[in-house]
Amino acid sequence: MTEEQRLAIIKHAHQNSQKICPPQSIQEFIGDILVEQLVVEHGLKDVKEDDISDEQQFLLTDIAEDIDEEDQDIGVSEEMKGVYNDN
Repeated sequence: MTEEQRLAIIKHAHQNSQKICPPQSIQEFIGDILVEQLVVEHGLKDVKEDDISDEQQFLLTDIAEDIDEEDQDIGVSEEMKGVYNDN
């Protein structure tokens, strides 16, 4: 096999690997496993079923990543402004 043929096979395999998307049922199964791991590692202290279902919806999405608390301005009190401006 020539180098060009090998590269073509690798390119084709890479393109096919990018198209694979697991069905929704498999994604839900993976989410269930991740939730179970979390519960086993950390337990359920004072947590209600509603709390778990609320958080579970974010396991397979990037929605929570869109919220960036560091970009929010929290403001500084007058007392703290005095501390930082008294150089």
